[in-house]
Amino acid sequence: MTWFRSMFFVALVGFASTPLLSHAQTPSTSTVVAGNARFQFLTPSLVRMEYAPSGVFVDAPTAVVQKRDWPAVDVQSSEESGWLVVHTRSMTLRYRLKSGPFTADNLQLTWSSTHTWRPGQVDTKNLGGLTYSLDHVSGANLVNGGQDLESPTNDIIPGIDIPLLPARPGLLSRSGYAFIDDSETPLWDIKTEWIAPRAKPYGQDWYLFTYNREYTRVLQEYAQLCGGIPMIPRYTLGNWITDFNFEYFPDTADAHTPGFERYDQQHLEDELSRLRDNRIPFDTLVLDFAWHNYGWQGGYDWSPLIQQPAQFLRWLRDRGIKLSLNDHPGYAGTEESILSFNDSHAPDVLKALGRSLPPKPAFDMDLSKGWTFAVDPHDLGLREHWYAEDIDDRAWKPIRTDQSWQKQGYADYQGVGWYRIRLSLPETLPDALYLYLGEAGQTYRIFINGKEAAHSHVQWPRRLTYTDIKPYVRPGQSNEIVLRVVSGEQGGGIFRGPVAIRDVLPPERIAFNLADKQQADIFMRDLHGPLMQAGVNTWWVDGGGGAADMPGLNPQLWTNKVFYDFSQQFTGQRGFILGRYGDWGSERYPGFFTGDTYSEWPVLAYEVAFTARGGNVLVPYISHDIGGFHGAKIDFDLYARWIEFGAFSPILRMHSAHANPKEGNARMPWLYGDQGMALMRKYFTLRTQLIPYIYTYAWQAHTLSMPLLRPLYLQYPDLEEAYRHSHEYFFGEEMLVAPVLDPSGNRSVYLPPGSWIDFFTGKHYDGGRSFTEHYAVDETPVFVREGSIISEQESSDYSDARPLDTLILNVYGSGEGHFDLYEDDGLSLDYAKGSYALTTMSYVTGPDGSHTLTVAPAKGTYKGQPASRAYTICIHALGKPRSISANGNAFTTWRWDEKNAVATITLPRESVRDGVNVMWR
Repeated sequence: MTWFRSMFFVALVGFASTPLLSHAQTPSTSTVVAGNARFQFLTPSLVRMEYAPSGVFVDAPTAVVQKRDWPAVDVQSSEESGWLVVHTRSMTLRYRLKSGPFTADNLQLTWSSTHTWRPGQVDTKNLGGLTYSLDHVSGANLVNGGQDLESPTNDIIPGIDIPLLPARPGLLSRSGYAFIDDSETPLWDIKTEWIAPRAKPYGQDWYLFTYNREYTRVLQEYAQLCGGIPMIPRYTLGNWITDFNFEYFPDTADAHTPGFERYDQQHLEDELSRLRDNRIPFDTLVLDFAWHNYGWQGGYDWSPLIQQPAQFLRWLRDRGIKLSLNDHPGYAGTEESILSFNDSHAPDVLKALGRSLPPKPAFDMDLSKGWTFAVDPHDLGLREHWYAEDIDDRAWKPIRTDQSWQKQGYADYQGVGWYRIRLSLPETLPDALYLYLGEAGQTYRIFINGKEAAHSHVQWPRRLTYTDIKPYVRPGQSNEIVLRVVSGEQGGGIFRGPVAIRDVLPPERIAFNLADKQQADIFMRDLHGPLMQAGVNTWWVDGGGGAADMPGLNPQLWTNKVFYDFSQQFTGQRGFILGRYGDWGSERYPGFFTGDTYSEWPVLAYEVAFTARGGNVLVPYISHDIGGFHGAKIDFDLYARWIEFGAFSPILRMHSAHANPKEGNARMPWLYGDQGMALMRKYFTLRTQLIPYIYTYAWQAHTLSMPLLRPLYLQYPDLEEAYRHSHEYFFGEEMLVAPVLDPSGNRSVYLPPGSWIDFFTGKHYDGGRSFTEHYAVDETPVFVREGSIISEQESSDYSDARPLDTLILNVYGSGEGHFDLYEDDGLSLDYAKGSYALTTMSYVTGPDGSHTLTVAPAKGTYKGQPASRAYTICIHALGKPRSISANGNAFTTWRWDEKNAVATITLPRESVRDGVNVMWR
């Protein structure tokens, strides 16, 4: 039994085929079959349209679509002049009988008297979907103007030369429809408990959602069809810190420089302790690639930078710090090595995969030493035959083969460089002879004894190349090898070993196809299981594109699924990953990180709109590199605004690109002195305090398919102005956020109808209009609807540092409000069994000017639930209350903050099964 058994929780209930009758009316049924076409009405407004050339329809779930068992829908069908006409209470479908596959000429749907859809129709009013990442996005490839709905243009991801494809349409559209093509997606096989490719020819398997402005219903129907959003671990809503963004290769010159040697386990502990000592709360440490030994060659052994992994994991656990590790299951467009043959796991993994260990060379000559070097700034070497054996090379200088020439005295030289070595070979040589170069940058040509030879080529991130030198060498004599190297972005020369002559070819890489059940099991069980057993909490599924190969399968979707499901089933607790977007179905495997953007103002603005529309495809947990990726120490204004946006984002995760041993962690606050420390402390503390509010909306995402970040039109679908402000969003229902997006500090804000209060200053605004104000660098525009209740917890080192036995309730202005606080244990799957608590809160303003906040007794139980709770009530009022009472008794020991117009009362601890009533005038 493998860990995959429970990957699909769906009922495999087929629909009986119902023959189309020739007379006008047929009995009511949810399914109508017309020859090789089948129409299944899943709801009155959602239809599945299937054309099967073989006449065999699909009733199994797919990698995308999970639900097949739907309640019956009242459907009336008839034949009219050669057309099948089918009605539900919400739509009418017309299909020309015996006309073959669906086209614009033979299929039409209409609804609400004003909407029509035909196959191939382009939706010009779609409100936006997501791209699989934002890698390499900068201001240069963002479309100017508009509402930031356009996908980045001309974005070619460097190194792998893959273009970033445009976003597909989302679920929400002012055209009133959403279309999903599931025609080629693999099917779930209940016997093998795994996916299998569809039979060819594929046919058509389509879904059409129809609506007017009932956006919330569309999101809920999609969640039923393709799977909803699971509850995430509560700690993931806390603050994340990332480090170790560099590669570690043992036995290289870089690995033994002072910078590398100081950037180790102790450095990490000191860095994290500095945050704690400065009262900057955070929950999760993310280690980028340098935790792996052997860099991008692949490995699941800890690099020597973490000298004592078990002790380090205990140190983190003792301080309430969760650990996430970066992993590359395979980089898109490359043949990335996943596991080095030098890794300790390699023998067992190869055996499990049915592969043998590579043969050891019988002939192995080390050529890492003895090379000489010459620069060729005018590129004369080829014309002057610098590769010839009789060249005068007395002026050539010795050079090492473990780092670039830029690090060996030629710091400013870019261009062509030449390497030469003389060696003697024995008289008897093996039948095969290959020169290995661990990494030569950027490109090179090779000459042996004056003759050019062809060498292998590899796609980054692989580096090892080889040359068959047997036809060119002279046994028992002196030989010369010459390289002409052209430098690149990373420098020039021979960067690392092996530099050797061997009698065997380099072995084929160790890689995994996660669409293969056995390989996926080995990959997760043997390589990731031991690390999770040791205390790793989550995986950052980096690399882009995924590592699952099956016809019709989105490889990123399945890669995410494999990581997520294993994490959940191995630990018995909720899963969470950081993976790239895998299209439809991605909501089942939170969360989504957007990749390597540039640190620029236009990118920050684009991320705001991008994140808000993530809910349009039911992806609520989007994580950006806060501060941007490509950019060292950025201007403080930009740094501050990105953190402010991050505090009101789904996930707040600091990250940047740089070779940390050289530059340090460029997102740490102390780089900006006291103002940096104060800013991060303010917003990281606020984020931690707001988690009861945010976590309640995580519950709504799970139960109601409503995202935490909501475009204005999701709250106001009939308000024209709501479609014009893509850089504002609701943070839950009560708060509206409009991040500052340029260095001026000025922000034009549109507030929807109603009365609003500035979250930070208490200033009151009338809605239904726009205004412009200036915000200091440590201020950000956040507004609360009057009548709202915002729940908070006390500040602490991390989000779950203490039980929620003290609750801070902020009540804003006049009006009416309602909030159902959600609580559970934050980690287990028991919530799915009803193990959670809801505490209903209501606020009303009476006609006599009285104000009443009522907290009902908590309903429900969960492990670790506090038996009693103290309440701090913060009344954000227009003026100082004349009187306050609690549970019918006058309350006199309350505080009044004149500057911010806030009255604060602290109620004694009482059972959570008792209600609380506070009244003021």
